[in-house]
Amino acid sequence: MKENKIYVDGTVGLGGHSSAILEASSPSGILYGFEWNEDSFRIAKERLKRYGERVKLFNKNFIFIKEILQREGVLADGILLDLGISSFLLEGSKRGFSFQKEEPLDMRINLSIELTAKDILNNYDFMNLSKVFKKGEVPKAEKFAKFICEKRKKKPFETTQDLVKAIKEFYKSSKKDLLAVIFQSLRIEVNKELENLEKVLRDFPDILKLSGRIVIISFQSLEDRIVKNFFKSDPRIKVLTKKPITPSEEEIKRNPRARSAKMRVGERV
Repeated sequence: MKENKIYVDGTVGLGGHSSAILEASSPSGILYGFEWNEDSFRIAKERLKRYGERVKLFNKNFIFIKEILQREGVLADGILLDLGISSFLLEGSKRGFSFQKEEPLDMRINLSIELTAKDILNNYDFMNLSKVFKKGEVPKAEKFAKFICEKRKKKPFETTQDLVKAIKEFYKSSKKDLLAVIFQSLRIEVNKELENLEKVLRDFPDILKLSGRIVIISFQSLEDRIVKNFFKSDPRIKVLTKKPITPSEEEIKRNPRARSAKMRVGERV
């Protein structure tokens, strides 16, 4: 991190990485931060206001990074995307991201989205529901989609626990990994996460300075595959991590949710 440089945090969350970037680039580094969730954005804005004009925050999805940087007439020295869903969203949003709580089946990161997880489960036809589960690598995707279509005829899905009960009934299992992958497949569909990631990656070479760096941390294979393919396929990006960087055992002990993290780094050439 250097002074007078411009950095982008595309997934600000509650501001942890943004604070670290602003500290490391003190006293004159500028940060453009993007946080799509309304509540996280408000908290981050409050936490980062001590950096004054060095930080510019936007309550927008990271697909708007290119548009805003071009409007401001700047190129970035470094871009960070941490694609993990924040603990705050899982535990504090009351939008049904976690299978461990009884909440409405919403899963919208931003409330401007019209589609909810409840809509998908109750209204998608068998073919489209199968696609959602297949794309999310859900085991027995087609059979599970058929089961959901039968189940909703008797009673529509309303809450996270309605879905958890259906999963347990169909799979005869309540393994956390199984619950997590099914919830994740719905969340990805609601928020168009994979499409948005593909779009922003295509934009990055246009908004990075020469020798500028991209750091992307993903937590599941679907996203990591997209990042890996992007780094391989765009000749303007030199891959600096032959294999993804993974957390140490000590880091996993401190933060168990980091166990699946993979970090890839690229440089604009």
